[in-house]
Amino acid sequence: MGKSDFVSVSPETLYASLPETVSSNFIVPAIEAEDSIPIVIENYLKHYNSPLLSFKDDIVKIARENNVNPRLIVAIAQQESNLGKSSPEGCNNAWGWGIHARGTTCFENWKEAISVVTKGIAKNYCSKGLCNDPCEMMKKYTPKSNGSWCRGVNQFLTELETGNF
Repeated sequence: MGKSDFVSVSPETLYASLPETVSSNFIVPAIEAEDSIPIVIENYLKHYNSPLLSFKDDIVKIARENNVNPRLIVAIAQQESNLGKSSPEGCNNAWGWGIHARGTTCFENWKEAISVVTKGIAKNYCSKGLCNDPCEMMKKYTPKSNGSWCRGVNQFLTELETGNF
């Protein structure tokens, strides 16, 4: 194909409208917001260099199996331990789960922690209607908090919902 085989196109032609009839091959299905959650969580964990990154799929899967917003699980981990980076050494506990004056709850691995904590949140908080409002959840999850817990969790939820982090 030589140079003379190309057709010159004016800039106006580049902005031509679609034909009046479009075949179904051109219809692109809408992507539901729910489908973006795993991607946003992956990007969030990667952005903050979290040790939970390798368990992103477990977070989403286990949360969905227990009717818990996966973003809530991540937001609590961000508030409690900077996404696992400052959890008690060797405990695999990014959620402050069972950490109190009597001792610290530790888990063998992150997957076990994600499962136990998510199921506990579903049973002890979401089933009682507390997961929709971190400030209500705070009263039971961390009752001695002065409000900073719910402000932090709300901030991290907003970041995860908007993708602005």
